[in-house]
Amino acid sequence: MVKKHQKLLCLVLCLALILSAVLMSTVSAFAGAGDTVYLKVSGWSTPYCYMWNGTGETKNHDFPGEAMTKVSDGIYSYTLKASYANIIFSNNGSLQTTDITYPGHGKIYDYSANSWGDYEGAPTQPVGQDTTTAPVNPGSGTTVYLKNSVGWTQPKCYMWNSSSDTNIGWPGDNMTSVGDDVWMYSASKSFANCIFNGGGDDTKTGDLTARDGYIFDNKTNEWSIYDTSDLQVRSFTADPQTGIYPGTEVELSTNAVSKTGATVSFKFSVTNSSGNTTVIQDFGAGNTARWTPTAVGSYTIVFDYSDTAGNTNSRELALTVDDDSSLVKPVIKSISPSPANLIRRNASTTVTLNAGGGKTGTNLLFYKFVIEDPDGGKNTAYYTLSSNYTFTPTIVGDYKVTAYAQGSDNSTVNKTYTYTVTNSDITNPPTTAKPTVPQLTTVKPTTAPVTTVKPTTKPVATTAKPTTAPVTTKPVATTTKATVKPTQPVYTKIRGDANGDGKVNVKDVTYMQKHIAKYPEATYIDLDVVDFDIDFKVTISDVTMLQKYINSI
Repeated sequence: MVKKHQKLLCLVLCLALILSAVLMSTVSAFAGAGDTVYLKVSGWSTPYCYMWNGTGETKNHDFPGEAMTKVSDGIYSYTLKASYANIIFSNNGSLQTTDITYPGHGKIYDYSANSWGDYEGAPTQPVGQDTTTAPVNPGSGTTVYLKNSVGWTQPKCYMWNSSSDTNIGWPGDNMTSVGDDVWMYSASKSFANCIFNGGGDDTKTGDLTARDGYIFDNKTNEWSIYDTSDLQVRSFTADPQTGIYPGTEVELSTNAVSKTGATVSFKFSVTNSSGNTTVIQDFGAGNTARWTPTAVGSYTIVFDYSDTAGNTNSRELALTVDDDSSLVKPVIKSISPSPANLIRRNASTTVTLNAGGGKTGTNLLFYKFVIEDPDGGKNTAYYTLSSNYTFTPTIVGDYKVTAYAQGSDNSTVNKTYTYTVTNSDITNPPTTAKPTVPQLTTVKPTTAPVTTVKPTTKPVATTAKPTTAPVTTKPVATTTKATVKPTQPVYTKIRGDANGDGKVNVKDVTYMQKHIAKYPEATYIDLDVVDFDIDFKVTISDVTMLQKYINSI
């Protein structure tokens, strides 16, 4: 009888061991939220990751899944938002792998070798794992960064491994600002967990897994890799990122900083699902660009960076352009002229709204435009079938144009655009990037000056093209008081006022950058007000000197 009991107990233990092994293997292959998986592949323009748990069960997204994030050349990552057991990698739906069992956090799949391996750059602890059992990060200490998007005055960082193993008492240690709303905290040892806060319980994040070398945004509550290279990419965005349709104008914006103070240049390009790449804007000083897709599909926006010290960097952003041919709700796609264009005071201006959708009832769209001048004055607006509206700005400054599109079912959308109005004298330039005869030039004229006053060693300033006959339309400026009364008002030039709005501010910096980048709306430039280094051309040097000048006034 004893032997029978012993046999039965042995059988039960064996079954328990088998069940335990099965459960362990299931856990290792069934990933948790916050895990990160990696892909090594070459030649793919837009790697995607598709994950699921079984036929008809949960998935991360419709096939081909979600776009992966570029970590470095040939290496891409994807962070899970839920638990999945299976995975397929593809080049946006093509060149896909077979159905693969997901092996767990921190693994990298080599496409050419068709095998998994450990990725050395993976964080030791996935974001979503229970922080009470998180392993301590390796290394001499844990360094974390905070993107202080909500504006805490003095962010603090509290770190711990256990209740008796912390960096300091609550609410933690002061973080150090590294610029651009980014704060850093470097612990003297490794910690598994952290909380960022603004000084107490009222302003704090949840319990977080401390990710060495990563940055946490206290507005989006997301971790991302913090770029610590010599050419640091601080941001790269698209507006909008969703709800994009053919004809929608997408504004691309980025920011990057050289740690050595070198001048940074930016390039924007787009790659479609077939792998064809189009340059939107080649390398230049402008850090914004506009892209208008013409076809439905998946696209990858590539942001490239280079500086005068020889450093390079890049980022990618996946966008989807949807079909609006049967869309019921109206959508606003773009407005022309582009808000990047300066418009003239006292000049008739027509804005045209490009909208889509409204496929219901009469299938008609109705439009309304509300114009607000810099003093707060508004027009009386009504809905009409016209997508155009004409107005005449009379005040220098920013005009807000709010455009509405309404369907026959009364569903309505609107968007506000800002146009900068400048003096007509300065915004009615020659068609070339540079006037054929410089105004108020500092070069001594080679012909006799058009006055009866002998010129001094100081250059003669003129506001009109010199001729052999006396000028009657505008007075000729000399070193003595002009005796001819001007027949029309003369625009007063202000040092640094690149866009001619009568003010010197950051808008002038933007205008100069656009001029250097050869934007069509910024072809004209007046050397007399922007040529700070007196080399008779506009360069990044002048932009830098203007920025310093603005900071000093």
